[in-house]
Amino acid sequence: METTSLINWVLLILILIMVVVAVLSYHKILTIKKETLRLSTENDSLVDELERVKNELHINREKAGESDRLKSAFLCNMSHEIRTPLHAIMGFCGLIANSAISDSEKVKYANVINRNVDSMLELVNDIFDISQAEAGITHVEDEPVKVNDLLGAVTTWLNLEKAHAGKEYMQVKVVKGNKDADFTIFSDGYKLRRTLNNLAGNALKYSTEGFVELGYRFGNNNMVEFYVKDEGIGFSKDKLDVIFKNFRQLDESQTRQYGGLGLGLSVAQKFVELLGGTMWAESEPGKGSTFWFAIPYRKAPLTPINVDALVSGVEG
Repeated sequence: METTSLINWVLLILILIMVVVAVLSYHKILTIKKETLRLSTENDSLVDELERVKNELHINREKAGESDRLKSAFLCNMSHEIRTPLHAIMGFCGLIANSAISDSEKVKYANVINRNVDSMLELVNDIFDISQAEAGITHVEDEPVKVNDLLGAVTTWLNLEKAHAGKEYMQVKVVKGNKDADFTIFSDGYKLRRTLNNLAGNALKYSTEGFVELGYRFGNNNMVEFYVKDEGIGFSKDKLDVIFKNFRQLDESQTRQYGGLGLGLSVAQKFVELLGGTMWAESEPGKGSTFWFAIPYRKAPLTPINVDALVSGVEG
């Protein structure tokens, strides 16, 4: 009897030991599984991080390559855009110095020189304006601008450019949102004209037939919307992310057909943003383009004009 009782106790103790071992083993297994899961998660995170770093390195390499390509293209274009008018200026200066030519020929050559000087000045202005805008040191005027007079000035300039480009056959149209000759808004006249000039110049450059149309209309939220429309080569939607970037053009090939540094649209967009507006484009390949920009429409200056100061300034 005592032997049986002893055996039972021994069995009970063994069972308890086995239960304890089983519980400890189960706990250990759970701990190992949790640690394994944690390590697996960390490993996956490390793999993802490694993949992300690899992708970033790849993107940065591509950006570096693109930056080098753009730098080379810019230097090449800059050299071409400067040398071309310089050669013309030097050549025609030499012809004018020749006393054997007639006065009418001298006037004609002087006009060619003047046109090439204007071309170089436009190039310098674009570089200067984009540099100032990106440095955040551009001053914005708040002055009365007669909108229809502004369109007239841009149209006159565009007709001259059209003649110089040998595209007299192309039409220049103007659509006025307000027929009042004295219709006036307060903005920065220089920046508005440069913006319209750049858009109209691009429209002419990328067109070989049809028309260039300038106009404006009134939008929502006291905005006036200007536009320049053409029937030129147009472009696809994927080019929208490119055309407003510095030194980028629709044709960036080695044998590109169109001149310029690729700053016109960049300058125009930055000027519009400085005026509190936005710019956008609509286009289809082979069907032309329309460039829009909207700016706040104000009939009065942001700060009241000091009439006494103006009068004293005139009297002084």
